[in-house]
Amino acid sequence: MRIPLFYLHLMERDNPSCPIRQQTVPSIQEMKGGGQEDPLSEQAYSATPALLKKHPNRAVFLVSSRCAMYCRFCNRKRLVGKGWNPEAYRKESLQYIEKDPDLREIILSGGDPFMLASEEIGTILLQLRGMRNIRTIRISTRMPVVFPEGFTEAHLKEIKKYSPLWIVIHINHPREVSPEFLELVKKIRETGNMLISQTVLLRNVNDCPYVLLKLFDMLVASGIKPYYLFQLDEVRGASHFKVRLEKGIEIMRTLREHASGLAMPQYALDITGGLGKVPVDYVYIKGQDRKNIDVESISGVTGSYLNDGKKSVCMNCGICKDNNQ
Repeated sequence: MRIPLFYLHLMERDNPSCPIRQQTVPSIQEMKGGGQEDPLSEQAYSATPALLKKHPNRAVFLVSSRCAMYCRFCNRKRLVGKGWNPEAYRKESLQYIEKDPDLREIILSGGDPFMLASEEIGTILLQLRGMRNIRTIRISTRMPVVFPEGFTEAHLKEIKKYSPLWIVIHINHPREVSPEFLELVKKIRETGNMLISQTVLLRNVNDCPYVLLKLFDMLVASGIKPYYLFQLDEVRGASHFKVRLEKGIEIMRTLREHASGLAMPQYALDITGGLGKVPVDYVYIKGQDRKNIDVESISGVTGSYLNDGKKSVCMNCGICKDNNQ
């Protein structure tokens, strides 16, 4: 267990249902059976012990094994905070990335990359930016939420050097949107980098459309685009956080009715066994009669759309051939 003093002060200590407390403090419910140590079969998709390559054009580069705080539902409990050292595989991983012509995007993860010293993360970014095949770099972090003072001015200088980067902030509840978080977000935006968020749907923490609506509205107002709302992975010791899929779909339907399009994340499920992410959402197309398609509106009223467009044909622009090279 690790809880930064900053995040501890966000907690209602005498409230066992506090959403901050539930994410951080161990519970007897974690002793229940079910779940898997490696629910996404990451080991099976490892190009190196620190590089996960499930897709041809992108990979997850594990650069740290430490987090500022250990979330009770983490899907890498088998690695994070257990003494595993990804640095031992860093050179091998960077060589693999540079030699793989299909790779276009690298996602720095861990652990939290910003637990590394600024010089260390700067060195990694310098090497990646020097590779002609790598066009996009994401950095996944929870530091701005749980330990903003750990995200230093030196870190800000390093990410400014290698802009544009995509900074992906893991945030789950409106209570986590603190003044310190907002101030750090402002500083990150001033570095010229893009900010998006990912949220895990957690039972009795944020499985309410109005809690999420408030969170996503606050994020958009601060310049962060909600990117993913994740269904909980089937990780061992976290089954008490699992929300039924039909509840998640109902939440998304309510969000679509009330939220700005900017505040709508994609609701996604990472299929157990490593089969990848798939979108999960309410089905608005209700039927088809020849060229007429019945479509349900956000308010529940069914209308029709005349699906009489002509068959699409290849424009012979050559882009698909360039993409396959």
